[in-house]
Amino acid sequence: MAQGIVAASDDGYVRFYTRDLTKVYWERRVDSSVYASLVVDAARGHVIVAATSGMVVCFDLRGRTVWSADTGSPVFATPAVSPDAGLLAISAFHSRFVGLDLATGALVIDRRLPEPWHARHGGSASYRDPYASPVITEFGDVIIGCAEHVLCLAPDGEQRWQYTIGRSIRASPAAIHETGEVAVCAVDGTCTFLDSRSGRERATLRLGSKVTASPAVSGQILAIGTQDDVTTGVDVRTHEIRWRSSQGGPRSYTSFSVLPGGDFIATTGRGNVLCLRRDDGLFLWETSQVLGLPDHDPTLDITPMASPQGYLYCASYSGYLYCFGFAPVEEAA
Repeated sequence: MAQGIVAASDDGYVRFYTRDLTKVYWERRVDSSVYASLVVDAARGHVIVAATSGMVVCFDLRGRTVWSADTGSPVFATPAVSPDAGLLAISAFHSRFVGLDLATGALVIDRRLPEPWHARHGGSASYRDPYASPVITEFGDVIIGCAEHVLCLAPDGEQRWQYTIGRSIRASPAAIHETGEVAVCAVDGTCTFLDSRSGRERATLRLGSKVTASPAVSGQILAIGTQDDVTTGVDVRTHEIRWRSSQGGPRSYTSFSVLPGGDFIATTGRGNVLCLRRDDGLFLWETSQVLGLPDHDPTLDITPMASPQGYLYCASYSGYLYCFGFAPVEEAA
């Protein structure tokens, strides 16, 4: 099987490219635009695409449709894969959680979630929730940030606990396997650490600025970006701030990613991918997309992804998909 990258676009096309983006092995089209990141069923070698219409399609790496399912609600949040439970966990608009069988696409969970407070007052945007992606804990449970609440569901959909944050949640929670906790950032800039088994609050930090981008964990550091372009590195064991960087934070509704070596990357408000060293937040590098093309907008807009083979991929709302390479260590030195 050829190696490469599978990417989806706003026009609904799904394409399998070579690693250097010079060739398209195959392309397919789903019924609407794709906003959520694609996810992988690694055990079966499948790629799963969730379209904004609510249609979810599973492809094999030859582009053949394995299964498709209609959730019945718009999907903008990236689904989460639970290999042990064989579950695809989906947070969908109109306050719904949907669980699909990973092998067949069959509906196994369909439950209502708490609505945002403004839904009771006819808020016109209240249906656009949950916006955050679900995450899977080390115990196989599903953590959902919705409205002003955090829910923990067992793999069969049974609710284990619910915790009220009290403020809107737009950033995806982060499961911290080392400590058995989940970190939830609300829009008011608070980060709450909860015991992932009981929902008990263990600590809360106030970051001082709005949070809509999703944090990420690497080793013992949780990286959180705020809308004042500051990134904060938090020690997950002590809940203390280890470092702050004013180099930039992720764009709204994107996420930190982690390089194979453990350092953090994010697409910043400048439209470039920024890399910060995990242990101290020091600046390492920043991308440039100035290619000398006519009418070319070099701004990047989405969450970057890195491959173990030394490639970095990111894309723009203007329709460009980029591949960045890394110099070998001996040459970079």
